Amino acid sequence: MSTLETKRLEALLRGYISEKIPPSMRRAVRIVYRMEEDRVTLSEERPEPPRYGWQGKDLAQFRLEQGAWNLYAKTEDGKWAAAPSLAPQPDFEDQLEQFELDPEGLFWR
Repeated sequence: MSTLETKRLEALLRGYISEKIPPSMRRAVRIVYRMEEDRVTLSEERPEPPRYGWQGKDLAQFRLEQGAWNLYAKTEDGKWAAAPSLAPQPDFEDQLEQFELDPEGLFWR
């Protein structure tokens, strides 16, 4: 990914996260992202007692493959698998919308 595309994705993700988690809930849950080469992983984190560190759970992974974004979900055995009914999309924002809609119930369990 180019630097320009990375910056665009970061802005999209910051906006998405800001809308998804209202300020009143940000001490109880947060969504974070990690960018690695041509991958973006979204995770949900919640505070973990007794020291209140944050414990994370991966939600989805977006992969840029052959010029299109594919959306992956974790399987029960902890491996990433492509979401079967979601076609690759040239625009990351289209896949982010599919993640949010979650038509198969793969991400928001």
